Amino acid sequence: MLDFIQEKLGEWFYERRKKANETFHRVSIWAEEEMTRKMDLTCKMFVFNLDSIFFRINSEGIEFIVDLKKRTCDCLEFQLDELPCPHAIAAINKRYLHKSDYCSNWYSRETWLKTYEGHVNTVGDQKSWDIPQNVQSEITKPPDVEILQGRRQKKRHILATESVPFKSTKCSRCKQAGHNRTTCLSSQAPHPYSKKHTEKYSNLQ
Repeated sequence: MLDFIQEKLGEWFYERRKKANETFHRVSIWAEEEMTRKMDLTCKMFVFNLDSIFFRINSEGIEFIVDLKKRTCDCLEFQLDELPCPHAIAAINKRYLHKSDYCSNWYSRETWLKTYEGHVNTVGDQKSWDIPQNVQSEITKPPDVEILQGRRQKKRHILATESVPFKSTKCSRCKQAGHNRTTCLSSQAPHPYSKKHTEKYSNLQ
């Protein structure tokens, strides 16, 4: 398992380092694609200059104030993501500026290269290992585990983000799905707690 993780990390680092070297954008590929997607939303926006750095953007009747110097917008997306929002992109296009100049340094191509500039080195063949004598003589014992009382759990815990297939209830009397034997209405001998039993004997009282 450790060898597989090591090989997979080496492949991922190489692939991402190669993509960063081959890109011609000033930002990462993801950031460039994200800004391109947001640019499609600016077609129906109206841009009004309040100053060389202040802009009033009208988007479907809602107005937003964009400050290019402080890199802020009333939608808060510009300052939270540190990536131009659609309103900021509309203002940037109005001034014919570069969108990449208003991105955080974390989205730059240089940062992308530095993230994957390291290498995941292999440990080599086991025969070539130089293990000290004191380490070879060391006996590693399994950790002490406290055995709890009760029945041991056989099924693993299911995460909240994991999708669980829905299991429908099936009646053991009529073999139909959607109810159990307690609420079964098709059996001849109704259960004392079933709806059929309550309706049958409520008329006698």
